[in-house]
Amino acid sequence: MIRNCFGLLLCILLFSCRNNHTSILSIAEIKPVIWDMLNADNWYLQASLMDTAFKKKKANIVFYDKIFKQYDITREQFYKSYSYYELHPERMRILMDSVEAYGAREKMNLDKPLPIIKLKK
Repeated sequence: MIRNCFGLLLCILLFSCRNNHTSILSIAEIKPVIWDMLNADNWYLQASLMDTAFKKKKANIVFYDKIFKQYDITREQFYKSYSYYELHPERMRILMDSVEAYGAREKMNLDKPLPIIKLKK
């Protein structure tokens, strides 16, 4: 009887854990979201230093919602995933290294001069 209850409890635990991981955003999915959120925070900080009333509007929350919509994720998905990575330090380190590398690539793309387009006469 106790073995059967233990087996049933183990199965329930395994299936509930398996379902939790499917809703976690992968590193590839969450990386650009975090990068955009960091940029939004930076812009918000700069803007709020110039206009103190800006802080009261909580515009960063609006930016976050737009970012979530752009990547077709919910606020809950993001924060659940982020909490998961916080609980797994090794994966969080990989994620942050990945965000840093992604940001460096994005920055290099912004620093490149735009190509000159030759118009036909």
